[in-house]
Amino acid sequence: MKEVALGQKTFSINRETDHSFEFVANINEVTFINDSKATNARLAVESINSVDAEIVLILGGDDLKTDYSWFTNINYYNIKTVIYFGRRFSEIKNIFNKHVMVIVADNLESAVGISKAKAIKNQAVLFSPACPSFDPFDNYKNRGNKFKELVLKETEKTNGFKGLKR
Repeated sequence: MKEVALGQKTFSINRETDHSFEFVANINEVTFINDSKATNARLAVESINSVDAEIVLILGGDDLKTDYSWFTNINYYNIKTVIYFGRRFSEIKNIFNKHVMVIVADNLESAVGISKAKAIKNQAVLFSPACPSFDPFDNYKNRGNKFKELVLKETEKTNGFKGLKR
């Protein structure tokens, strides 16, 4: 069981590996979580439903086969914004747009930048792609490492940083 602190709250998830609901940093009281190992919608939904806080959700990749019907089992109340990069934007927009704002990003770097602009105090930025890691990433580890690098790169410029040490 993994404990993650978010503002005054702490919550748990029953996964123990890197890239699976991994705390990355707390920047200005926004918690960044790497869930790159969520290579399908079922795992992403599990993570989303585990967060007892408002979420800025980053989804996406270049997948054409993921079954997104799992998103019917989601707690939309916690999700404030969905940021999506990939080729299935219209499908993601149709699923989420009834409930939350959906923003398209060109790539992961852009998605992280948008998430930092959208997230506010006591929210979580959850990178839970819900699809396998194809172009431009070799695997979920490579993709998760890139997310962490992008978050940590920005934290060096920001006051209030608490996160992984390099």
